[in-house]
Amino acid sequence: MNDLIKGGISEFSKKGPNGEIPLVICPSQRSPYSMLLTVPTGMSCIVQHFGQNVGVYDPGLYFKSGLFWRIAYVVTQQSCTYDAPVAYCPTADNVRVSVDIVVVFKISDALKFVEKIGPTNFDDLLTATVDEGIRMLVRGVDHLSVYTLRGDQAQETLRVLNKTFEDCGVLFQDCMVTGVWLPDNLSSCLEGTTKVDKAMTRLTRQNEYETLQIKQESEMTIEELKRKVEQTVVMENGRKRRTELEFEQRSVKTEEEGRINLIKAEQKAAVAIMQTQAALNRKKTELETYRIKELATANAAHVTAQIEADEMQEVMIANAEAAEQQMKCDSQATKHEAQAEKIATKCLVAKRRHELELREKSILAMLAETGHFNLVGTSGDRIINSMLTGSLKR
Repeated sequence: MNDLIKGGISEFSKKGPNGEIPLVICPSQRSPYSMLLTVPTGMSCIVQHFGQNVGVYDPGLYFKSGLFWRIAYVVTQQSCTYDAPVAYCPTADNVRVSVDIVVVFKISDALKFVEKIGPTNFDDLLTATVDEGIRMLVRGVDHLSVYTLRGDQAQETLRVLNKTFEDCGVLFQDCMVTGVWLPDNLSSCLEGTTKVDKAMTRLTRQNEYETLQIKQESEMTIEELKRKVEQTVVMENGRKRRTELEFEQRSVKTEEEGRINLIKAEQKAAVAIMQTQAALNRKKTELETYRIKELATANAAHVTAQIEADEMQEVMIANAEAAEQQMKCDSQATKHEAQAEKIATKCLVAKRRHELELREKSILAMLAETGHFNLVGTSGDRIINSMLTGSLKR
């Protein structure tokens, strides 16, 4: 038994340089002198007899010759995690987002898995299926609700995976979206909008709390003033009662003094009531002034934030339009340069032809000036004709 089978479970846990993990291990050929076939636990071993698969053997020791029997494939029984990042998925409003999804699967039938699909084809088909499922999932939402896909929102993709690999011996146990990323510029804009909304909400709640606090304090002040008025009335009624008792005990003089005291008490009570009413009206005016001041401050902050957001939007739109105009100008310049290059090429051909003709004429002139040859026959006629015409062509 080779080392791959002896350390099979640990071998299935080792990751490759790119993070991949093995699903199927092919052990080397047994010794032809070996008579015992050992099937380890913790993995599915597919046994071959004369090169033909005969099934998955249970763990144990079998008396099988090394010449005819061998363990051809060792398949993992562990639950495996598959990380499938999908980039540039379009949402319902055509915003490109990146999604990271994690799929947990287990090989339920090792023989079907090896014979029908194999690890390499399984990886390719799984990548394509997950990519298609995630793109369909993202296409159903807009960019404002795309973050809600994180978590256990990919159950439809899990159902599609189990249906696709139903006859391949693979069971998918879980499918979870672990990350969703919007483009940087859109993410920053949404973050800024959220901050402004939270700030507005916080200011509104603070204003409501302060208004409620002022209202409670005003009500408490009013109740306190009412109690003081009641106490004053009770006190004056007591004095009145005492005056009446004194009136009964005394003579007319006592009655006159009682009337004078009653009149003074009524005047004093009226003055106290008027003072209390004036203080109440003054307090109401102060509260209304404070409320209007706070509302004006909150509205000014809201208008300032709105103006800054509008200015930022106009600047971004202007920059985008400027970039578009620059790109259009660059394309027109490239087009004109190509046309100029095309025209220059034609002119260059004419120039080369002219230089060639000048070279021919200079050669003929040099021959006519310094050449010593016999001008007899056809060759002599051709040379004389070329010197007369200025061209070496026939």
